[in-house]
Amino acid sequence: MFRSITVSAIKRLTPQSVAISFTIPDELREEFSYLPGQYITLKADVNGQKANRAYSLCSSPYSEEALTIGVKQTDNGLVSTYLNNELSVGDSIEIMKPMGNFIVNAQQDYARRIVLIGGGSGITPLLSIAKSILKKEPQSTITLIYGNRDVHSIMFHEELNELVKRYPAFSMTNVLEEGEVQYKGRLDNAMLSSLLEPFVSDEHAEFYICGPSPVMANAESVLEHHKVAKERIHREFFTAPLSVDEESGIAPETSEKNISVKLYGRSFEITVNPGETILDAGIRQQLDPPYACQIAACCTCRAKLQSGKVHMDSREALTDDEIEEGYILTCQAHPMTDDVFVDYDG
Repeated sequence: MFRSITVSAIKRLTPQSVAISFTIPDELREEFSYLPGQYITLKADVNGQKANRAYSLCSSPYSEEALTIGVKQTDNGLVSTYLNNELSVGDSIEIMKPMGNFIVNAQQDYARRIVLIGGGSGITPLLSIAKSILKKEPQSTITLIYGNRDVHSIMFHEELNELVKRYPAFSMTNVLEEGEVQYKGRLDNAMLSSLLEPFVSDEHAEFYICGPSPVMANAESVLEHHKVAKERIHREFFTAPLSVDEESGIAPETSEKNISVKLYGRSFEITVNPGETILDAGIRQQLDPPYACQIAACCTCRAKLQSGKVHMDSREALTDDEIEEGYILTCQAHPMTDDVFVDYDG
């Protein structure tokens, strides 16, 4: 259920990104409680065009700070452009309660190493995780490896530097494509192999990865090369991941999900079995969904993801703008959360 929530603060982070905070009424505080790393879904009305988007929380549930997200403006991004340039303090926006499985359960008596690997706006859930571990686990250590184009594109730059100064247990390595820095370049296999080498042999280290698909694929490749246990590798996609062949990795495991589908003006509740795509489930349950090639070469099966999260084996036929607008290829899409709503008519 969406709730109308008031914007309490907007902070400019970079020329292309902002942090947006919200005032949660007392009667909704329990509903909007969350774990570090989770996201919220926003429903925006931009010039009469309605769109839903998921944004990760960068705030910590263990501090006094307001519920806050980080939003990076993307080229031709309908909602991200609106949130960066038009939304104002005092405005109300429709928000759904926090969800997501990219989480860390902080425990006071834990003593572990957390390694965060992020690129660009992928820092948002990682920042929530970092602040929460620092607050709740005084015996744990955190290492952040963060890739950006240049120093001016680093989201939460000031806050991250303050964490480094305040907490000896927190260290940060910035990798920049431009500028005079110790680590210059991209988070490719060579760079990540070097930076992760001190941690891969630690059997108790936990790795959290969020950022552009190539960064995530490279990080997973390095960790898998060093035989890091899969259960110690946690991922969060902001964009559709590369195909399994392209990333030389393994798609996330899926489980049975009950999802909502709108098709031909009618609404359906269907069950998607483990390993099954949304299209396959629709065909099996005789919904007569549109499709053609079933290999991501066309857009006949395209639908709009109104809520929830999916994993796509491939997004070959979709443009970057379509991805930003929330479109998926149902022949490639596996639901990853129980709140998936797919609109073929959208």
